[in-house]
Order: sequence, then structure tokens, then C-alpha cells
Amino acid sequence: MQLFSKFQLTAAILAGGKSSRIKKPKCLISLEKEKLIEIIIKKLDKLFDEIFIVTNFPELYFSQGINLLGDLFPFRGPMAGIQVALKNSKFHVFAFACDMPFVEERVIFEIAERHFQNKSTITVCSYEGKLYPLPGIYGKNVLPYIEKLLPEDKLSMTKLIYSVKSQIIDVANLDIKGVSFVNINTQEDLEKIKQGGIQCSV
Repeated sequence: MQLFSKFQLTAAILAGGKSSRIKKPKCLISLEKEKLIEIIIKKLDKLFDEIFIVTNFPELYFSQGINLLGDLFPFRGPMAGIQVALKNSKFHVFAFACDMPFVEERVIFEIAERHFQNKSTITVCSYEGKLYPLPGIYGKNVLPYIEKLLPEDKLSMTKLIYSVKSQIIDVANLDIKGVSFVNINTQEDLEKIKQGGIQCSV
């Protein structure tokens, strides 16, 4: 696979949730002396010229020096974050969850390469038979469809993916342990990760 300096894609870090299962915004949780949002920004800054943080709490992220976007449909999940990113982006949107800091660079490259090769509307991953909407690429041409679903509260990412020309890539051969899909939803998740010694590679 040929590596290149910057993708012709817009990276969108989705940070708009309420973090109801943990006592502080998940993106601001510290791991190895860095906040989760800082870990993923460091990773993406090498690969993308255009990066957005999509959030309903912009005051939390001013210090990151990244363009901020607010959900037009607040607290409607990842679909709402992808919608506002697509409306403001130069390119197709490569969406990332702020609570999934371990995404492997090789997985990012594979998704991007396969997306352009096959001219997909959406390109996402599967691992051990499970579909993962994030990280994934959402093409500009899916925006009108998303904008029909959101006002009706039809928020299922799985249904969206299977309703358009999507490509689902099994990445078990690239990320054997599946660390790209580890997310932090609770304090217990955080403690398990610290004890397990997962490294935040950048």
C-alpha cells in the first residue's frame, strides 16, 4: 500500500454526546497523561489537512486549536455529527469517535484506499463479525439521505449503512486484537484499559 502525506478527506471527531455513563466528558478523560481528544488529534493531524471536532460543548475544546462544529440535530448520535461535518467539509468525511483512541493507522489507510478504489458511498469496518460504523468514511452523496432520516428520528447507523452503496471491510488481518474498536464508555472500561496496557500508538 502506498502511503501519502495527507488524505483528500475531512476528518471529523465526534464529541457531541452527553457521557451519561461516566462522570465527565469522555473526550477529556486522561490516559497516559493525555486526554483522549488529544490522543486522537495527534494521530489525525499527520494524515488530514481538514479536521473538525463536532460537539455540543464547544467551550471544552477551544484550547485544541481545531475547527469546531455544533450539531444541527443535538444529541441524535453519530448520524447528526456526520451530517454537520458533511455540510461543512471540502471532502468526504472520515468520522472518528472521540472515545475510540486506539484506531490503528494501518486501518485508517485501508479504509481510505478501499473507499476510493471502489467509489463507495460509505466505507466502514467489521471485526469478528460485528459491524462498526466508526471509524468510517461517509461520502458527500449520502448527505441528502441522512437529512431525510434525522428529522424523523431514524438514527440507526446500521440501517443507514445497509441502505446505500456501502463497503464493509473485515480488518481482522490488519488489527488482530481489534484495538481500533475499543471504546471507553464507563469508568470500568477505563480501568480495564489501564490494567491491560493498551498503548496509544501515534
